Amino acid sequence: MAMKFGRAWCEDAGEALTPYRARELYTDEDSEYYGRELTFRCEDKDCRVRLTPVGIYMTRKSKRALHFRTRDEHHPDCDLVQRGSSGTKVRRPSDGEDDYKPTDFPTEFLLNPPKRKGTGSGTGGDGGEGTDGGTTGGSGTGGGGSGGRQTSTKTRHLDEVVDCFLSGDEGSKLRRFTIGDKTKPFARFFKRVQFFGDEMGLIYYGPVDALKVYKDKGVGLRFAESVWIDKKPYRIWVYVPQERIDASRKRKAFVAEMAELEKAIAANEEVLAFFAGAYPERVTIGKPDGTSFDLYRAELVSVDHLSLTFARS
Repeated sequence: MAMKFGRAWCEDAGEALTPYRARELYTDEDSEYYGRELTFRCEDKDCRVRLTPVGIYMTRKSKRALHFRTRDEHHPDCDLVQRGSSGTKVRRPSDGEDDYKPTDFPTEFLLNPPKRKGTGSGTGGDGGEGTDGGTTGGSGTGGGGSGGRQTSTKTRHLDEVVDCFLSGDEGSKLRRFTIGDKTKPFARFFKRVQFFGDEMGLIYYGPVDALKVYKDKGVGLRFAESVWIDKKPYRIWVYVPQERIDASRKRKAFVAEMAELEKAIAANEEVLAFFAGAYPERVTIGKPDGTSFDLYRAELVSVDHLSLTFARS
């Protein structure tokens, strides 16, 4: 039976990683692991069965949560598969290849985390995230052979927060969650973008139906659903300035994802966009013929504040 995990021991990095940290290393152009598909094994040092990453290296991030999977037998005494093991969080679905659901939700999303080390190789003590900021999925005692590991429930990965929201775990969505100076139940941080006027400082989302690339100025994503204000509909855009794209350590991955978004929109595929750290503001756009129109635009300060989920991988 396939087993799914939210952490794995990475032989290359010499430490346990969440799939979100593994994806970050793969897309981080300053990382010594940039573009490399790493080798993952069970966290238990006495087991170390091979694990397969699911979704981590795909340009298109689908609605399924990133995770690790194995079909091989673990060691009989593996801490991660022993019922009742301390800290163990393993889900055993009865059917389905990749229907992993996060078993632990982070308690805080870091909008402005400290910068990673130059190589991007380490995870401990470099961003207020403990050992990778992950409590999602499998735990255990074998990561570094120390008999235990400290964890933090903060995360810098919006993809992780989105995966938890899409997981269907309604009980966990009642837990307290923090972004910036706001703390409230997890689910209440998510707002359909056409209702952004209800509250500032949330994670806004919805399907997108257009992508516009502004030469040397950035990219804009248009949401399919309009906001109605004073009985008039206005389109909503999320905008990523070129300087934010150029400053990102995953610039190439972001550009590649935008190319996939363009293909998906042309094929009428559903793509959901989630963004945080910005709020739509009303702006007036002038046209070459001298006329103008109004729209609402949210300008992101980081590409890490945008998360896309594609209906088709």
